[in-house]
Amino acid sequence: MKEHQAYTVRRIMSRVFWIFFILIILSFFLIPIYWVASMAFKNFFDTFDLPPKWIFKPTLLGFKIAFNTRPILRWTINSLIISVGGTILSLALGVPAGYCLARAQFWGKRMMWNGILLTRVIPPIVIVLPVRVFMQSIGLFGTQLAVILYTAVFNATFTAWIMSGFFESIPVDIEDMALIDGCSPIGAFWRIALPLCKPGLVTVTLFSFIFTWNDFLGALTLTSPETATLPIGIMSGAGQLAVQWNVLAAICLIAIIPVMVLCISLQRYYVSGLTLGAIK
Repeated sequence: MKEHQAYTVRRIMSRVFWIFFILIILSFFLIPIYWVASMAFKNFFDTFDLPPKWIFKPTLLGFKIAFNTRPILRWTINSLIISVGGTILSLALGVPAGYCLARAQFWGKRMMWNGILLTRVIPPIVIVLPVRVFMQSIGLFGTQLAVILYTAVFNATFTAWIMSGFFESIPVDIEDMALIDGCSPIGAFWRIALPLCKPGLVTVTLFSFIFTWNDFLGALTLTSPETATLPIGIMSGAGQLAVQWNVLAAICLIAIIPVMVLCISLQRYYVSGLTLGAIK
């Protein structure tokens, strides 16, 4: 009886410990979001209070100033066009590349793999200036297409890397049977392999969209005032004489909400995608 009670106490203590540990990890990620959200609903003077006020009278003044003095709608549309375009292009390049890397056997495959991974290691600042010069030479500088091409190059490598793991998890025999029944190799890829990788497709689509939506350096270097995105617009909260923290936080919150809603709505797909195919 005493052993059973001791086991029950240890089990309860272990559960309390893990709950406490998870709460600490969650607070590490959620407190900055709460800080931005609370700052967005403060007035200008409350944002400078020391110590900061955790309980205050909320106001929409920051959002009113942001929408009345900044082209929020244009920034949002630009971000949406660039994010959707960059995601589609990265999928069109990365998914077939991942399938080829998973199925084809050729000399230099390992070298190609290393080259793909190197593109994720190279700091973007190293290539963004040459890309700017190249875009100017072909007349695309300051356009949405320039940012779409820039982000698609980085996201396509990530897509190929993740999707190759999913394609390798699919038995080759399934595609061989489709080929025996008269299906072409492209048809086997399109009708057999691709539908079986829906969690992976949702995962890479979501991450590519997030990477493009949050891209700051590429948008800062390649866009014009007419094609600027929300991350660039956030800088408008910093003026020459003072920083309008409530306006800056309001624009940040506007930029966060669409991605947050998208992640929550597709959570069960990309969680299963990360656990099934990302680790080989």
